Amino acid sequence: MIYINLLIIILLLIFIHELGHYTASRFFGAQVTDFSIGFGKSLFTFKDKKNTRWKISLIPLGGYVKIKGLESIFLNDKNKNFDKDSFQSLSLFKKIIILLAGSFFNILSAWICLFLICFFVGSNSLDPKFLPTIGSIMNNSAASVNDLKVGDIIYRVNGNKIDEFNDISKNINNQNVEIEIMRDNNLVIKKFDLSYNNKLDRFLIGISPNYAEIKFNKYDVFYSLNSSFTGLMNFLKMNINLLSISFQNNTLSDNLAGPVGIVKNADKLMLDNFQGVLFVFIFFSLTISIINLFPIPLLDGGHIVYFTIRRIFSDTLPHIITRIYLAVGITILSFLFIFVTYNDIFYK
Repeated sequence: MIYINLLIIILLLIFIHELGHYTASRFFGAQVTDFSIGFGKSLFTFKDKKNTRWKISLIPLGGYVKIKGLESIFLNDKNKNFDKDSFQSLSLFKKIIILLAGSFFNILSAWICLFLICFFVGSNSLDPKFLPTIGSIMNNSAASVNDLKVGDIIYRVNGNKIDEFNDISKNINNQNVEIEIMRDNNLVIKKFDLSYNNKLDRFLIGISPNYAEIKFNKYDVFYSLNSSFTGLMNFLKMNINLLSISFQNNTLSDNLAGPVGIVKNADKLMLDNFQGVLFVFIFFSLTISIINLFPIPLLDGGHIVYFTIRRIFSDTLPHIITRIYLAVGITILSFLFIFVTYNDIFYK
């Protein structure tokens, strides 16, 4: 089942990315002739009223949308397509928006998933906030000496109402503490001195929460919007930091994984439950959006750089530069695919 879930995630990510390019192209009036999920021989083809051929192809390792006039840009001037519904006729701004749309749709879909998790599962599923119930007690701590018990619910600390476990430490100001706890539906008041922890540089009660009792904020639209946006930013920062650290430590080859590596490690991706599937989808979606924006020839980021340079030269860039651009892009992407696949087979 995990491999089926993985395949569904990959196909859905490809579809969403290409749908972004398709939607932006149609919005600006450019004709899309083909929308393919996968490469190679077509297994299923459907032509809609707008003359776009929707295809599912044999090799599910990517996808593409074929925009009228886009390929002709890389040909000699005499063969270029300048029709009003072609990519060539669009302004540089519109071209860039179309190229950015794939990554934007990936980021948007990741945010929607985060919002749904926050709204239906609970906003705090991204940043857990635990109920003020004692889950464990440290040996020889102030809590153990003063007869606090697992299962006690902390009601007040120094007269302040406690809503979640983190509120307990916020209301400890000095060595003396007064705690009101609920135990078997009875209110019990405890007054005692706390022990000082040199490592943490603060006074401690010596209790931990019950990690199974998370305080959820379900069905709260505004809280979910805020949490999902924050979570999205954290996911993006995490992905960028991982790539940056790997590059700096020269361990990029150890952390990169291609199709083979992803399949080999599928059992470690929590794909056997729905929430795990959603988090893998979010992580992969954001990773794809970032990688596609790298200024590597033939990727979306590379195309943006190329078309910007062309515009600087009033679209009169010598064709030899275009041929070099294509050759470099094919070489880099081919090398990366071979390297990652070899690394996946023999080292992961």
